[in-house]
Amino acid sequence: MKTAEIPRFQELSDLERLALADEILGTLREPESLPSPAWHGAELARRWQDFESGGSSPMTRQQFWAEVERLKK
Repeated sequence: MKTAEIPRFQELSDLERLALADEILGTLREPESLPSPAWHGAELARRWQDFESGGSSPMTRQQFWAEVERLKK
């Protein structure tokens, strides 16, 4: 299916499109069975290498939630 086949799709705001995409993703029957994109593996490998070389350190749970709150603003 293409977006052109969805009635009034072009009239949706970006927030409405995002909500629609979220709703569609929530209906996946077996999301865990879908393959991850190749770039996920490459990014995980890059981050792991960065961590092992001392270029980054893990966040505490408190740091994580503080960062989430900061980004929400």
